[in-house]
Parts: sequence; C-alpha cells; structure tokens
Amino acid sequence: MRHHQPTTTIAILGADTVVGRALCALLESSGYCALPIEAHPTGIVDELLDGAHLLLLVPRLDRGVREAFVGAMGKSSPQKAEVPVIVLSTTVEENPPEKERVISVPWPSETKVLIERIEEVLLDECCVD
Repeated sequence: MRHHQPTTTIAILGADTVVGRALCALLESSGYCALPIEAHPTGIVDELLDGAHLLLLVPRLDRGVREAFVGAMGKSSPQKAEVPVIVLSTTVEENPPEKERVISVPWPSETKVLIERIEEVLLDECCVD
C-alpha cells in the first residue's frame, strides 16, 4: 500500500531520546530512511532537514525547541517551509506548533496507525505538488 518512493526520508526531531531512537528503528524497519536530529539541535534548520520529506516530532519534546525549530523551517531554503510535520502528542490539550502543515497524532499509538498517518500525509503532499 506504499504510495511513496522507497527512499522516503523522515527527519525525527528528538532522535537522541529513547522514544526517538525507537521511532528511528521502527521507521527504518517499515522501509523509510530515518534522519535523526537531536532534541536540542545546533545548526541551520533547513540544512538539518536536507533530503527530508516529512518531519516527525517526538512526544514531550520541549515546547520552545519544537516551536523554534518549526518556526525556522524555510528561513534559508523556502522549499523547506513546505515539509509537512507530524507531532506525536501525549495529550489532547497539547497545542501543536503554529504551522499550516502540522498534523497532531496521538501518542502512544499502534505502529500501524502511525504508518497509516505518515502514508496519508505523504500522499497528500504528493497530490499537492
């Protein structure tokens, strides 16, 4: 049921956490290329996202880090502002960062549900381009 290319790359902000490492392994075992980004990254956001088709934010990532990272997307490379973002949210009240293409997915969730949401977002992205 894959509609994306086998080389689809998913950047994971917070990949240096236990959950982030597990998500990297899970996505790689599901056929994606994982691009790990530390929870407190240094460097230019758009360069950190180089090659990414989607950004996944680990649950309980510091709100300031989350908002700063998403807010900086597209500042040096305007096309990076178009990268869709999935926030794994542990609570219903948790507000995702202000960005048009930010989708909140409840966490924890089953692997199947997460992969389905990723597929939906990637499919929507393909149809928009």
